[in-house]
Amino acid sequence: MEILYLIIFSLLIIILIMAGKIRSLSSDETSLKKAIKEDNQIKITNLQNFEAILKAITDGIIILDRRGNIIFSNKSFKALLKVDDHVEGKHFMEVIRNIDLLDLVRSAMNKMEAVDKEIVIRKSGIETFLYIKVIPHIGKEGEIDFLIVLLQDITKLKKLEKVRQDFVANLSHELKTPVTAIKGYAEALLDGAIDERDNAIKFIEIIKKQADRLSDLTEDLLTLSRIELGDIVIERENVSVPDLVQSVIEIFNPKAQKKGIKLDEEISIKASINGDRKRLVQMLINLIDNAIKFTEKGFVKVMFYKENDGFILSVKDTGIGIPKDHLPRIGERFYRVDKARSRELGGTGLGLAIVKHLVKAHGWNFHIESQLGEGTEVKIYIPSKDVREI
Repeated sequence: MEILYLIIFSLLIIILIMAGKIRSLSSDETSLKKAIKEDNQIKITNLQNFEAILKAITDGIIILDRRGNIIFSNKSFKALLKVDDHVEGKHFMEVIRNIDLLDLVRSAMNKMEAVDKEIVIRKSGIETFLYIKVIPHIGKEGEIDFLIVLLQDITKLKKLEKVRQDFVANLSHELKTPVTAIKGYAEALLDGAIDERDNAIKFIEIIKKQADRLSDLTEDLLTLSRIELGDIVIERENVSVPDLVQSVIEIFNPKAQKKGIKLDEEISIKASINGDRKRLVQMLINLIDNAIKFTEKGFVKVMFYKENDGFILSVKDTGIGIPKDHLPRIGERFYRVDKARSRELGGTGLGLAIVKHLVKAHGWNFHIESQLGEGTEVKIYIPSKDVREI
């Protein structure tokens, strides 16, 4: 009996031990399932996060399958190329009709490596410059699973580069003319013309005129650069319009009288402008100087009047006028309608650019109205908040 009790006792102990093990295993299994579930949730969350990141990237992104069908695209891509929201499932050539892009995708598939290129896409008459990189994803079997296409809009960079190139070319040309003249006449003086009084005086006058032109060009460039860099701070004060206009007219009266042009003012409302006195004078000097240069007969008039819910400070002339197709570019650095005439009159091609930037620095607007052969009016729009009627 004792042996039987011992066996039963042993079996009970074994059963208790096994029950504990089973509970332990069950607990482990539950923990494992929970861990697997959490791991899957993490993976899903990461996938969702990854997709959210792709959608939020400012550069355009599309993912293509091996046939070239779009399986993913982000909002930036759709906004960049102005396509609808339902491009997934379509072949990329249906969405972007561009042979250069097709060649780029084919090249990436053939080489099985990343390729990139700058291409131009024309849509609705508008050119968009894109830097495109196609990255094939190679699977375990050595075949392409899908292709990632990155599209970066570089249109602004291209325009800035063009502006820079034009600026360098124009500046070189502007500097070359006076430097060549100074060098040529200085050499003539050294070669003996200095002993010929009449010629010597004439040559020296030309050298001085060209040196003045270089000085004006340098000064205008420095002013324009300071404005663009924000170094010039607009210091506002209440500036009397009649006093402002009269002070600048007095500067140009002799020049106008010499050409037989009537320089006048027409101030319909006595008021003061909340602006930078020095910069307002600079604006009017540039505008009046330009008007006198390009007016052979008639008048140049400085006006101040009310229009709609604001005020206009303008300079109007009866000069040669500006052709309509040139108006959009007036105010660009070195841009001239008649380059030969402008240089002959001593213009730097920067005066209106300076006025335009100073107007913007005040938070105002700038507009030009002109008729070829009838004259021009350059308007500065000043909001009511910056004008106080006297």
